[in-house]
Amino acid sequence: MTAPLPPPEHPTLSSQWMMGVKQMQPDSWNRLASTFGPIVYQWCRTSGVSSSDAADVVQDVFASVARGIGNFERQKEQGSFRSWLATITRNRIRDHFRNQAKREAAIGGTDAWQRMEQQAESLESTVCPQSSEAALVHQVVAMVECEFEPKTWQAFLQTTIQQQPASQVAATLVMSVAAVYQAKSRVLRRIRTRLQELPD
Repeated sequence: MTAPLPPPEHPTLSSQWMMGVKQMQPDSWNRLASTFGPIVYQWCRTSGVSSSDAADVVQDVFASVARGIGNFERQKEQGSFRSWLATITRNRIRDHFRNQAKREAAIGGTDAWQRMEQQAESLESTVCPQSSEAALVHQVVAMVECEFEPKTWQAFLQTTIQQQPASQVAATLVMSVAAVYQAKSRVLRRIRTRLQELPD
């Protein structure tokens, strides 16, 4: 008697999105850049990259992602997409600091070089997937806003974020209490879906 075949794997929303990125589909790439671009920028800034240089480092990070995404496979022992992105970001930030240190060493001597090397070494704690969680949620919420009518969004915002009673929100927005709950539910459902679509 042969063992039953395992059920076929169904692609998750995040794996479908990543497949689109690997196939260089513009919509998938735009979504990747608009979701993770601000996270990479934040990593750069918290690592000490100046605001004037951070945009260039972000561009370098996504150029590296574009070159390597075809070979990326999510494997537990090697880590997730977010871990891979954090590793690329750390490497590009280190490159930035090394290049900056070389320029400054010509002017400021070995002190400038040592200062840049210390910044480059502290990246493990500032550039990691765990540090991106809150920012990713914030980014997804901001992106979802444009998918709803202003009144629906306000109903969600006032009941969920501002913690106002549904009856008060209904009176303010001239809606029924049931419509307020429905609006809140629709927005929360969309946010959860968008968060589930994010690559791990």
